[in-house]
Amino acid sequence: MARNLLLTSEVDVTLGMTLIVFLFLFLMGSLIGYLGEVLFRRFVSAKRWVNPGFMKGPWLPLYGFGLVVMMLLVLLIVSFFPTTMAFYNPLGNLPHREVVSGACVNDLIPLVLMWISLILLELVAGLIFVKGFKIKLWDYSNMKFNFMGILCPVFSFVWLVAAVVFYYGLFPFVYDLFVRMFVYFYGSPTDVAHFSVLFVFGTVYGVFLVDLVQSLGLFTKVVAFAKKQKALLSYDEEVQKRRELLRRKKRELWENSLPTDVKENLAKSQKEYRRVKSNIDRRIRQWILIDPDRKKPENYGKDGRPISTEESSSDPSGD
Repeated sequence: MARNLLLTSEVDVTLGMTLIVFLFLFLMGSLIGYLGEVLFRRFVSAKRWVNPGFMKGPWLPLYGFGLVVMMLLVLLIVSFFPTTMAFYNPLGNLPHREVVSGACVNDLIPLVLMWISLILLELVAGLIFVKGFKIKLWDYSNMKFNFMGILCPVFSFVWLVAAVVFYYGLFPFVYDLFVRMFVYFYGSPTDVAHFSVLFVFGTVYGVFLVDLVQSLGLFTKVVAFAKKQKALLSYDEEVQKRRELLRRKKRELWENSLPTDVKENLAKSQKEYRRVKSNIDRRIRQWILIDPDRKKPENYGKDGRPISTEESSSDPSGD
C-alpha cells in the first residue's frame, strides 16, 4: 500500500495506482522539459529552432525522469523519515508533516539527494547516447573541469538550483496535482480508473512508445541523412538570411533619416555598448571555458536533428 504518500483519504491507494500517476508526471515532465529546451536553444545556445531530443515528438524523457525522481525522493523522505525531523517548505505543508517556520539543516537531505540524482541522470543519459548511439545531445567539452563532455560544474550547479526551486517553490503545486490526479483517476472506491481518462492516457503513451522505437531505429540513419543535407541548400537557413538582410536594410534607412549629430551620438553609444559587452562576455568565457576563442560545436544538422559525434569530429568546420 502507498497510502502514506497521500494526504487524501478518498481512496485506498495501491502500488499500481501510484505507478499510473507517476507515469502521468513523467509525461508532464517530458513535455515541459522539451518546451524549455526548445526555447533555451532558440534564444540562448543554438540561436535557431532545433529538436533538442532524439525523438520526433515534443518530449524529453530525461526531464520526465528528473521530475519523477525529485517527486519520489521528497515523498519518501517526508513520509518515512522520523516524524521528529522537521522540514521547511514556504508554500504549503509537506505530506503528513508540519513544516517549520524557516529553512533548516534537515532540508539539505532532500536537496542533496535530488541534486545528486539529477547529476547521475545526466551522466547516465549522456553515456548511453555518446557510447551507445554516437550522438551528443549536449557538449560540455570546452567547459572547465568537464567529464567526458557530459558533465561540468556550471550545469551541475544548474541542477542544484533546479532542486532548490523544486523543493521550496514547485513541490506543493506538483504534489497537489499528484493528489488531484489520484482523485480524478480513481474517484470511486474501486481500483478501476475512468475509462475515458485511461483511453486518452494510453493513446498518448502509445504514440510516445511508437516514437521511441522509431527514433532509436533512426539513430543508425542520422549520419547518412545529415551528410546528404550538407550538400543541399537549407530553406530555413536561407529564410533566416533574408530576414536578417531585410532587418539591416530597415535599420539603415532609419539611421539615415536621423540628424547628423544624433547619428554620431548613436554610433558612439553603440560602439561603447559593444566594447563593454565584449569585455564582459570575454571575462565570463575565461572563467568557465577551457578555450574562450574556441568555436562552439554544432550538435544539430541542417534538418534540426542531432548529428553523429563521428561526423562532427571529422567535419573541419564544426571545430
